[in-house]
Amino acid sequence: MQHNLLLVGALLLAVIGFMHSYLGERFVLSRILVMPDLPKLRGSREYMQSLLRWAWHLTSIAWWGTAVTLVALWTGRGLAAIGAITAATFALHGIIIVVLNRRHPAWPLFFLAAAAIWFGTR
Repeated sequence: MQHNLLLVGALLLAVIGFMHSYLGERFVLSRILVMPDLPKLRGSREYMQSLLRWAWHLTSIAWWGTAVTLVALWTGRGLAAIGAITAATFALHGIIIVVLNRRHPAWPLFFLAAAAIWFGTR
C-alpha cells in the first residue's frame, strides 16, 4: 500500500505542474509581463519577459520530471532509468533556454548537469 503512494505523489506533481503553468500564465505572468515598470534585463524588456516566463515554466517541467521519476521508482526501475529521466529533464531545461533565450548563461550548466547525471548512472 505504501508503495502505491508513489503513484499518488506522481499524479499530484503532474497536476500541480499543469496547474502551475496554466494558472500562472493566465493569472500571474499575464499581469506581471505587461507592467509598465517591468525592469529591463541586459537592456531589454523582452529578455526580462522571456526570462520570467520560462523560469516559471521550467519549474513545472522539473515537477513533471520528478513525477516520472516516482513512477519509475514505483515500477522498480533501477538507477539507470532514474538517471535517464533526470538527465532528460535537465537536458530539456537546457534546450528550452537555448531555443528561447540564448543569452541566459545557465544553458551550458544544464547540459553539463544532464551529461554528468547520464554518465554517472550508467
